[in-house]
Amino acid sequence: MIITTQRSPIALAIDTSLTALGWIGFFYLFTKGVVAVMDGSYDSPSTPFVTQLWPTAHTLAVYALVAAFNATLVVLWGRYRKLFFRKLNRREANGRIDDETVATHFHLSSNQLHEIQGSRVTVIYHSNEGNIAHLETDQLRMQPAGNSAIYDAARAA
Repeated sequence: MIITTQRSPIALAIDTSLTALGWIGFFYLFTKGVVAVMDGSYDSPSTPFVTQLWPTAHTLAVYALVAAFNATLVVLWGRYRKLFFRKLNRREANGRIDDETVATHFHLSSNQLHEIQGSRVTVIYHSNEGNIAHLETDQLRMQPAGNSAIYDAARAA
Protein backbone atom coordinates (compact mmCIF):
# COMPACT_ATOMS: atom_id res chain seq x y z
CA MET A 1 0.00 0.00 0.00
CA ILE A 2 1.31 3.43 -0.93
CA ILE A 3 0.21 6.27 1.29
CA THR A 4 0.41 9.70 -0.30
CA THR A 5 -0.09 12.99 1.43
CA GLN A 6 -0.69 16.42 0.02
CA ARG A 7 2.49 18.51 -0.16
CA SER A 8 2.85 22.23 -0.47
CA PRO A 9 3.93 23.61 -3.85
CA ILE A 10 7.26 24.78 -2.39
CA ALA A 11 8.12 21.33 -1.03
CA LEU A 12 7.16 19.76 -4.35
CA ALA A 13 9.37 22.23 -6.26
CA ILE A 14 12.35 21.58 -3.96
CA ASP A 15 11.91 17.82 -4.21
CA THR A 16 11.60 17.92 -8.00
CA SER A 17 14.62 20.20 -8.48
CA LEU A 18 16.86 18.13 -6.17
CA THR A 19 15.82 14.94 -7.95
CA ALA A 20 16.53 16.50 -11.35
CA LEU A 21 19.96 17.74 -10.17
CA GLY A 22 20.79 14.27 -8.88
CA TRP A 23 19.89 12.63 -12.20
CA ILE A 24 21.85 15.23 -14.18
CA GLY A 25 24.90 14.64 -11.98
CA PHE A 26 24.59 10.88 -12.38
CA PHE A 27 24.37 11.06 -16.19
CA TYR A 28 27.30 13.51 -16.34
CA LEU A 29 29.56 11.28 -14.24
CA PHE A 30 28.43 8.13 -16.02
CA THR A 31 29.05 9.48 -19.51
CA LYS A 32 32.37 11.05 -18.45
CA GLY A 33 33.54 7.67 -17.11
CA VAL A 34 32.42 5.75 -20.20
CA VAL A 35 34.09 8.24 -22.55
CA ALA A 36 37.30 8.07 -20.48
CA VAL A 37 37.34 4.26 -20.68
CA MET A 38 36.73 4.29 -24.42
CA ASP A 39 39.42 6.93 -25.13
CA GLY A 40 41.93 5.51 -22.70
CA SER A 41 42.49 9.04 -21.37
CA TYR A 42 42.19 8.17 -17.69
CA ASP A 43 45.24 8.00 -15.44
CA SER A 44 46.29 4.37 -15.48
CA PRO A 45 48.92 2.28 -17.18
CA SER A 46 48.17 1.79 -20.83
CA THR A 47 46.62 -1.64 -21.32
CA PRO A 48 44.54 -3.00 -24.16
CA PHE A 49 40.82 -2.37 -24.01
CA VAL A 50 39.92 -6.11 -23.90
CA THR A 51 42.23 -6.65 -20.93
CA GLN A 52 40.55 -3.80 -19.08
CA LEU A 53 37.11 -5.33 -19.61
CA TRP A 54 38.13 -8.91 -18.69
CA PRO A 55 37.34 -8.67 -14.91
CA THR A 56 33.92 -7.19 -15.65
CA ALA A 57 33.18 -9.83 -18.29
CA HIS A 58 34.26 -12.54 -15.86
CA THR A 59 31.91 -11.22 -13.17
CA LEU A 60 29.01 -10.95 -15.63
CA ALA A 61 29.65 -14.53 -16.81
CA VAL A 62 29.46 -15.79 -13.22
CA TYR A 63 26.19 -13.88 -12.69
CA ALA A 64 24.77 -15.36 -15.92
CA LEU A 65 25.72 -18.90 -14.81
CA VAL A 66 24.07 -18.42 -11.42
CA ALA A 67 20.92 -17.03 -13.08
CA ALA A 68 20.81 -19.97 -15.53
CA PHE A 69 21.22 -22.45 -12.67
CA ASN A 70 18.39 -20.80 -10.70
CA ALA A 71 16.14 -20.77 -13.77
CA THR A 72 16.87 -24.46 -14.37
CA LEU A 73 15.94 -25.30 -10.77
CA VAL A 74 12.65 -23.40 -11.04
CA VAL A 75 11.73 -25.09 -14.34
CA LEU A 76 12.60 -28.56 -12.98
CA TRP A 77 10.57 -27.92 -9.82
CA GLY A 78 7.57 -26.82 -11.92
CA ARG A 79 7.80 -29.90 -14.15
CA TYR A 80 8.07 -32.14 -11.06
CA ARG A 81 4.98 -30.57 -9.50
CA LYS A 82 3.04 -30.83 -12.75
CA LEU A 83 3.99 -34.48 -13.27
CA PHE A 84 3.47 -35.87 -9.77
CA PHE A 85 0.73 -33.65 -8.39
CA ARG A 86 -1.60 -33.51 -11.39
CA LYS A 87 -4.43 -35.04 -9.34
CA LEU A 88 -4.24 -32.34 -6.67
CA ASN A 89 -5.64 -29.48 -8.71
CA ARG A 90 -6.86 -27.08 -6.06
CA ARG A 91 -8.53 -24.78 -8.56
CA GLU A 92 -11.33 -27.23 -9.26
CA ALA A 93 -14.47 -26.71 -7.23
CA ASN A 94 -15.69 -29.60 -5.16
CA GLY A 95 -18.86 -31.30 -6.34
CA ARG A 96 -22.16 -30.35 -4.83
CA ILE A 97 -22.86 -32.10 -1.54
CA ASP A 98 -26.26 -33.68 -1.28
CA ASP A 99 -28.63 -33.17 1.63
CA GLU A 100 -28.19 -36.72 2.92
CA THR A 101 -24.44 -36.23 3.33
CA VAL A 102 -24.93 -32.93 5.17
CA ALA A 103 -27.54 -34.45 7.47
CA THR A 104 -25.30 -37.43 8.23
CA HIS A 105 -22.30 -35.21 8.91
CA PHE A 106 -24.16 -33.09 11.46
CA HIS A 107 -26.12 -36.05 12.92
CA LEU A 108 -29.47 -34.63 11.84
CA SER A 109 -32.54 -36.24 10.35
CA SER A 110 -33.71 -35.22 6.88
CA ASN A 111 -36.69 -33.45 8.39
CA GLN A 112 -34.48 -31.41 10.74
CA LEU A 113 -32.18 -30.42 7.87
CA HIS A 114 -35.11 -29.28 5.71
CA GLU A 115 -36.52 -27.40 8.69
CA ILE A 116 -33.20 -25.55 9.09
CA GLN A 117 -32.93 -24.83 5.36
CA GLY A 118 -36.46 -23.49 5.20
CA SER A 119 -36.27 -21.23 8.24
CA ARG A 120 -35.06 -17.66 8.32
CA VAL A 121 -33.62 -17.91 11.85
CA THR A 122 -32.27 -21.03 13.55
CA VAL A 123 -30.86 -21.30 17.07
CA ILE A 124 -28.60 -24.34 17.55
CA TYR A 125 -27.79 -25.67 21.01
CA HIS A 126 -24.76 -27.93 21.38
CA SER A 127 -24.01 -30.60 23.96
CA ASN A 128 -20.75 -30.76 25.92
CA GLU A 129 -19.37 -33.20 23.34
CA GLY A 130 -19.99 -30.73 20.51
CA ASN A 131 -22.99 -32.49 18.98
CA ILE A 132 -26.22 -30.70 18.18
CA ALA A 133 -28.48 -31.13 21.21
CA HIS A 134 -31.51 -29.03 20.28
CA LEU A 135 -32.74 -26.85 17.40
CA GLU A 136 -35.11 -23.90 17.51
CA THR A 137 -36.33 -22.62 14.18
CA ASP A 138 -38.55 -19.63 13.53
CA GLN A 139 -42.18 -19.95 12.62
CA LEU A 140 -42.11 -16.90 10.31
CA ARG A 141 -41.85 -18.55 6.93
CA MET A 142 -42.65 -16.57 3.82
CA GLN A 143 -45.77 -17.89 2.18
CA PRO A 144 -45.83 -18.35 -1.58
CA ALA A 145 -47.27 -15.43 -3.51
CA GLY A 146 -50.03 -17.53 -5.04
CA ASN A 147 -48.32 -19.93 -7.41
CA SER A 148 -47.38 -22.60 -4.91
CA ALA A 149 -46.25 -25.09 -7.57
CA ILE A 150 -43.83 -22.55 -9.05
CA TYR A 151 -42.62 -21.56 -5.58
CA ASP A 152 -41.95 -25.18 -4.61
CA ALA A 153 -40.13 -25.87 -7.90
CA ALA A 154 -37.93 -22.79 -7.45
CA ARG A 155 -37.25 -23.73 -3.83
CA ALA A 156 -36.27 -27.29 -4.79
CA ALA A 157 -33.82 -26.05 -7.43
